[in-house]
Amino acid sequence: MNIWQKTGVAALLAACVAVPAFAEDSTALLVASRGEVFAENEADRRALERGDGVEEEERIITGEKSFAVLQFVDGAKVTVRPNSVLDIKEYVYNGGDENAATLSLVQGGLRVITGAMAKAEPDSFKVETPVALMGVRGTEFVVVLCEDGTICQEEGADY
Repeated sequence: MNIWQKTGVAALLAACVAVPAFAEDSTALLVASRGEVFAENEADRRALERGDGVEEEERIITGEKSFAVLQFVDGAKVTVRPNSVLDIKEYVYNGGDENAATLSLVQGGLRVITGAMAKAEPDSFKVETPVALMGVRGTEFVVVLCEDGTICQEEGADY
């Protein structure tokens, strides 16, 4: 085996390790967390553990001194801060022109590191808050809501 074949095999193995396996109906996976993290939909509420899938139309809830890191199907990572509520209203990624994501921050804060969808089509990725609809411009986005629902902190936002 020559050096190019060896490095190709190594690169392939590294890629397989770095990309989590998504269940067929999962929109995202919980890749890291601390404390109490729940997913809630109309039918039930379940505690999330590392490796659990999350779907569209689910609400992610973090407790005090807790956080959750979700990796979405396009590679985007969203960190949900302590005492936060995030609704995954829509997240469709197929690599084509019908991609769309709408996350709604109801309470608390989050940090987004964009994936393939926002990089290819920035207008397809949106974050709603009680006071603003934001688009991501660049590779990172941070928003924290005050107790009254106004925005306390934001970086990388485009209103």
